[in-house]
Amino acid sequence: MDFNAFDIVRDNIAVELEKQGFRGPDVLESEDGRAEMFKTDEVAYSLQYNRKRARFELRSTTLTSDGEPGDWRNLSIWLFDEEEGTKADVQSISNDFVEVISGPKRVALVQQKKKRKKDEEKVIDPLFFFNRLAGIFPELKEDMNNERISYGQVRFATLAKEKAAPKCENLAVSKNNSDNFTKLCTLFEDMYKDGDMDLRSIITISILNNVSNEAFENIKANVGKDLEKALKFSRKLIGKTIKPEKKKKDKKRVMATLNDRR
Repeated sequence: MDFNAFDIVRDNIAVELEKQGFRGPDVLESEDGRAEMFKTDEVAYSLQYNRKRARFELRSTTLTSDGEPGDWRNLSIWLFDEEEGTKADVQSISNDFVEVISGPKRVALVQQKKKRKKDEEKVIDPLFFFNRLAGIFPELKEDMNNERISYGQVRFATLAKEKAAPKCENLAVSKNNSDNFTKLCTLFEDMYKDGDMDLRSIITISILNNVSNEAFENIKANVGKDLEKALKFSRKLIGKTIKPEKKKKDKKRVMATLNDRR
């Protein structure tokens, strides 16, 4: 390979991050591979090439009072072979990473000055997830546009069941040794970990409860423990009707009704 893939991706995201007031890059120590970090006084992004998994990782975190990074959260992941990867692959990775860090929601999120509580860190929503999923299944972009044209919004649960689930089924059964399948499982794992409640339900109920047992088992074997544990419970809900909780009657209203009848 006659080019440095890491340098190209880093330089591309550096242009956007500099506009947002980030400093760097600084070399970041990592056991998994080469990594560099851009930061403000409160938050940071890092670009890492994970050699163990042969993939580029774009991550974010908040900084401690000492300016040290906290736990890194993956925002986007792309598989990349250092020997076989092309410049076109590198450009696609760069474009995706720049899109992630330049989105209005992402800019607002990473530049918040107050560190979120643990249960408030799950901020990734269905739209963010579907934009990443479209990197694996490009035709989903058209499906999302059709939803907006027909309904004025994207019905994420419906889209997940009717469009995304069949695509995941085919990939998990027919191409479960492919790079895209690995990328899909990683996406499910990371999005479930950092996703809000709507997104978690979409992944487990709308998508993975609508694939065959073979596809389900292939996916479950390639995700982390948190999602694997959740899938054991969600799979049991197939075919069952979940009734909404009955609203308790106001005791005062009940007594008033009884008095009226006297």
